[in-house]
Amino acid sequence: MKEKFILLLCLFAFSGPLLAGTTGKIVGTIKDQDSGEPLIGADVVLEGSGLGSSTDSDGYFSILNVPPGVYNISVHYIGYASITIENIRVFIDRTVTQNVTLSSKFVEGETVVVEADRSAIELDKTHSSSTVSAEAIDALPVVELEEVIGLQAGVVRRGGQLHFRGGRAREVAYIVDGVPVTNSFSGTGGSLVEVDNNMVEQLEVISGTFNAEYGQAQSGVVNIVTKRPASSFNFNVKAFSGEWASDKETIYLGISKFNPAADRQVEMSLTGPIISNKLGFVITGRFRQWESVDRFERRFNTIDGWRISAYQRWAQQQSIATGGQQGIIEIPDSLATGNLEQGPMGTGDYGSVQAKLVFSPQSNITLSYQGFGSMDKRDGPFFLSRFNVDGDGVKAFRYAPDDFGTTETIKHSHFLRFQHAATKTFFYNLAASYQREDGDFYYRKDNKLALFPGDDGVQLFSAFGGNTFSLGGTGGLYTGAPGKNYIDQYLVQGDFNWQVDKHNLIKGGVTVKRIIANVFVQGFRTTPEWDNFSFPLTTDIDPSTMSYAEYWNQLTDYWRNWEAINGARVGRPVQRVVAVEPTDVAFYRDFNVEPLEASAFLQDKIELGSIIINAGLRFDYFDPNSQVPINYRTESFNLGSEQNLQNTTKKTQFSPRLGISFPISSRGAFHASYGHFFQMPPYEEMFNEPLVSLTRFQLEGRTLGNADLLPEKTIAYEIGLQQGLTSDISIDVTAYYKDFRNLLGVEQLQTIDGVTFRRFVNRDYGSSKGITLDLSKRRGFVNGGINYTLSFANGSASDPTALFLINTATTIGGESETFAERKVLSLDWDQRHTVNAFLNFIKRDNWSIGLTGFFHSGNPFSPIFIERFDIAAREYRNAATTPTQWNVDIKGAKHFPIGRIRGSVFLRITNLFDQLNHERVFASTGRADQVARLPEVEEQVRTDLASEGLFTLQEVDTNPGFFSKPRLIQLGLEFKY
Repeated sequence: MKEKFILLLCLFAFSGPLLAGTTGKIVGTIKDQDSGEPLIGADVVLEGSGLGSSTDSDGYFSILNVPPGVYNISVHYIGYASITIENIRVFIDRTVTQNVTLSSKFVEGETVVVEADRSAIELDKTHSSSTVSAEAIDALPVVELEEVIGLQAGVVRRGGQLHFRGGRAREVAYIVDGVPVTNSFSGTGGSLVEVDNNMVEQLEVISGTFNAEYGQAQSGVVNIVTKRPASSFNFNVKAFSGEWASDKETIYLGISKFNPAADRQVEMSLTGPIISNKLGFVITGRFRQWESVDRFERRFNTIDGWRISAYQRWAQQQSIATGGQQGIIEIPDSLATGNLEQGPMGTGDYGSVQAKLVFSPQSNITLSYQGFGSMDKRDGPFFLSRFNVDGDGVKAFRYAPDDFGTTETIKHSHFLRFQHAATKTFFYNLAASYQREDGDFYYRKDNKLALFPGDDGVQLFSAFGGNTFSLGGTGGLYTGAPGKNYIDQYLVQGDFNWQVDKHNLIKGGVTVKRIIANVFVQGFRTTPEWDNFSFPLTTDIDPSTMSYAEYWNQLTDYWRNWEAINGARVGRPVQRVVAVEPTDVAFYRDFNVEPLEASAFLQDKIELGSIIINAGLRFDYFDPNSQVPINYRTESFNLGSEQNLQNTTKKTQFSPRLGISFPISSRGAFHASYGHFFQMPPYEEMFNEPLVSLTRFQLEGRTLGNADLLPEKTIAYEIGLQQGLTSDISIDVTAYYKDFRNLLGVEQLQTIDGVTFRRFVNRDYGSSKGITLDLSKRRGFVNGGINYTLSFANGSASDPTALFLINTATTIGGESETFAERKVLSLDWDQRHTVNAFLNFIKRDNWSIGLTGFFHSGNPFSPIFIERFDIAAREYRNAATTPTQWNVDIKGAKHFPIGRIRGSVFLRITNLFDQLNHERVFASTGRADQVARLPEVEEQVRTDLASEGLFTLQEVDTNPGFFSKPRLIQLGLEFKY
């Protein structure tokens, strides 16, 4: 197999390397207007691009390697009037047909200008995809590209993640200018490169099957092509600011207080030539400062948690009577020292710089460099980001908001690309890229401890009340280290494109990707001395003999002198907390994973008139470059020992892909496609920890990675019909089916000495089917689209780490047996009905209004029945659905000239009607605003809360993270030159 792979790699390398589609093609015929005879040798020039062609004996021409965008074509022929066709729009991987007739009745040298007539349907579209231009993105009320992607047919947004046609979120490939940028390490997928809206020339979202040039994806492709340098200097500056505007005070504290500068952003771009027609550049920048929608009310300060923890110990020793359940102690108001100030739970800064430099020493040679850099820094709970708010993680700090921590994510990527058009029918690309993601979370990196109340540092004591809320404390100790926990991705790739004849466009190539990811964590443990003597012995300080104030004063002195007191007690120096040693494998990680991926493909786009066939074959190779146990049933101490390890096997896969499209009427076309799609499971699960010898106590309950996992597999097919209703309105109806196999899951194992543990395996499976209907209007004063998806997404597990076990016994009194329950159920993102719409009203150079909206049915959840204790919860997993959700966003802009500068003022309103959708719900009611309890249980809860004296039942039951975000109003200015 190794020799075969090397041979195949060499063959493709000789042909040329692999890049995903970034360009389109323009073809057509040039004929005499009167006779209809072909004009041989007519010149066809794509203005401003350096590209062109001439007609053959049939009057046929083709222009390859055309970057997406809007172009003018000029046609010249001796003895005929020249003609210019304006506004020809080119799309990624599409063929634009433009037939032209010339007249000899006009004066030679005269130029006739006509508008390109774009077909309502795309005849060469063999699979479901949608393309969004830079102009459309700018008109829509969106800030992030994720919002645009979520509007496309077949895409479901849930929990901040995007699911394409029933697949898991990580099953989507992300590509920027032909270079794969998918985060293969993360279990949720995503992109290693942040691309801002103002850098995008065209966005292609493939939600169905896709061609052989795309790999390491099972459910879809997001293909982004960035802007090229302009031939003259252009700049753009946009600034806007806004705030949440809602009356939902019962859910969002202080939301009615309007601060117009709470969310502010500046975007800039500059493009132009450095050397005319040789060297040009594009540079964009973005900076945003934001505040979270969820707000705090400071009832407790940092030190209050320490004081309350001491008070609870004092009260227990005093045997103070408590109400409600045993052990609940009333907390005096004097221990809550907060000033009730309100503010945002989190704040953040986001900045990015993106640049492209393009050098064309000759018309057929292009060398380009691109750099992407972004920094996302936020202060607040770890779960809080500028995209999403996790209700559980944020809610806990709602009344004690200080000292959460800082989360940082830094990304930078560099692309180098060489392109050479050897002939008018053959060109190739070579590319190399380096991508890096680095992140950290910390309260303070020096890990200084607060040794006594009032000391600066990480507190050793905290408290929680109402079983929900922090009563004061600090972030924990820093477990990272500088230069650790990063992902480096290196790629070498390219493609060749050969228009063999009028009918065959062949593409092929290879790609090689190496990932180097570091995993580091150094845990901490309290010392036995601190475990035993964190509080003084009652023989030293007896709380039962004094007031709390006296007890607290003596405790303060005790902690201030703790090292001296307890060092003398045990006769040696003592510490409170120590970092674990590298030998403590249960709490220390520092290892690299270095898997290698390689792939090759060959693809032919066959154009037989109006009949289009895309046929291809893809080869994928994966080397985990790691080890796995030989025997999982050995003794626990021997499982990860060197003698029980073997090298992982190398994986190979062949993936056939086929798509076809042909016309069924003058405005209608049928399309169908089929393919096999493979993707390796996330590396953070495959390599979750190094395999070392563990004690039975360290192994018990652990979930081990599995570097020998097989690729996850999807077989998908679709059939559809495009129909033009008018010259610019079309409808696309597509039915699809997908079968998922070898998906990531877990299994439970037991060593021969009785230690139970788990490992990741290829266990889960599922299927997805549905129908999409997409109606679009492409141009004119009103343009936009509306799409509807009916889908059924079922599988054995939504969460790869979920494992439901059933214990049974074969005979009365016999040994119990445990086996995994395998049911095909609705997946968490099984959204039955989805309607998305976007609509633009554009009065060119005057004003515009953009609208987006969605309406969709709820998502599955697992109900519980509070009045029935005999019903097993597993019997009703994902058996109910959350309430229906809907939303409308709007953006209005007014344009005005200032000399040669085009100015605009715009207003963007997200969630126009302030609709709070129930995105997460309580299992007892299926709603986000109601909790059902038995009367006696609710009475007990109220009594317990009253006994503690800190929170009401409404405060405990209200969770802002369960709801969608409220109305956001932003006002901005933009200037273009």
